[in-house]
Amino acid sequence: MASQNRYITLGGHRHRYVATGSSGQTMLLLHGISSSLDFYEQVIPSLSRSFRVLAFDFLGFGLSDKPRKTDYSLELYASLIREFLEKTNSIGEPLYATGHSMGGKYLLASGLLYPGTFRKLVLSNTDGFINVPAWARGISLPGVRQILKKVMTGEKMAEKMFTSAFYRTKNVDSRSFSKNLAAVRDREAFDTVMSLNRNLMKLDMNRTGLRKRLGELKIPVLIIWGDHDQYFSPKIARSVNSEIPCSNLVIFPECGHAPMLEYPEKFSETVREFILSEHPYPETPCS
Repeated sequence: MASQNRYITLGGHRHRYVATGSSGQTMLLLHGISSSLDFYEQVIPSLSRSFRVLAFDFLGFGLSDKPRKTDYSLELYASLIREFLEKTNSIGEPLYATGHSMGGKYLLASGLLYPGTFRKLVLSNTDGFINVPAWARGISLPGVRQILKKVMTGEKMAEKMFTSAFYRTKNVDSRSFSKNLAAVRDREAFDTVMSLNRNLMKLDMNRTGLRKRLGELKIPVLIIWGDHDQYFSPKIARSVNSEIPCSNLVIFPECGHAPMLEYPEKFSETVREFILSEHPYPETPCS
């Protein structure tokens, strides 16, 4: 990545971020689970020609701090997003954001808890719309957790799981594939995933009541999905589209869970056209 790593303190913890581009319009990029801002490295150069691009590693992931005892919640991540925007002098100027998978869920929480922050949102293969049973927290119990950690961060299983994120791995830049696979195998990040799992009640859009509030979003939202997403079925994409007002759905054919890695040029152009269009949905009033 051409952008140089920087560091900033958010919520008392050190976070890695990048900032590039000089446009008066800002685009914030938020990554998904078991990942980092490097997930966007193939699209940042293109987007930075139209926007001032910001991206940071969420608490517990990438090169950001990974505290062992943190009360993870949608409110916490939304507050960290807000603090990051304030400290990078992004509030008040034309501000947009793109969230992938888990990052999409946190972006929605941020938009609902801090209304008026963003002008438009892009959600790619977003989390937040599946019903996770309470018993699923059992995988984070000490004995089970240690077994899973060994298996899931092992070379073969990690590569198998990561490969399943794509429709065709040959479409992904090999260097980027290797770098992001390393993030999947990060053992400390795996501990964060287990912490998130234990805090399911505070991180679930349904249980926190935020999903019922999606009607409060009165800004244009673009939903991007791969038609072969094995993590979140394209059927979910249509639920997201129906629940979020002023939203439009774009399905990428022959694409999996990570369109920004499989089709970086197409992804960048789709986002750019949506953001820069003055009338993205003339048929759907947003107020």
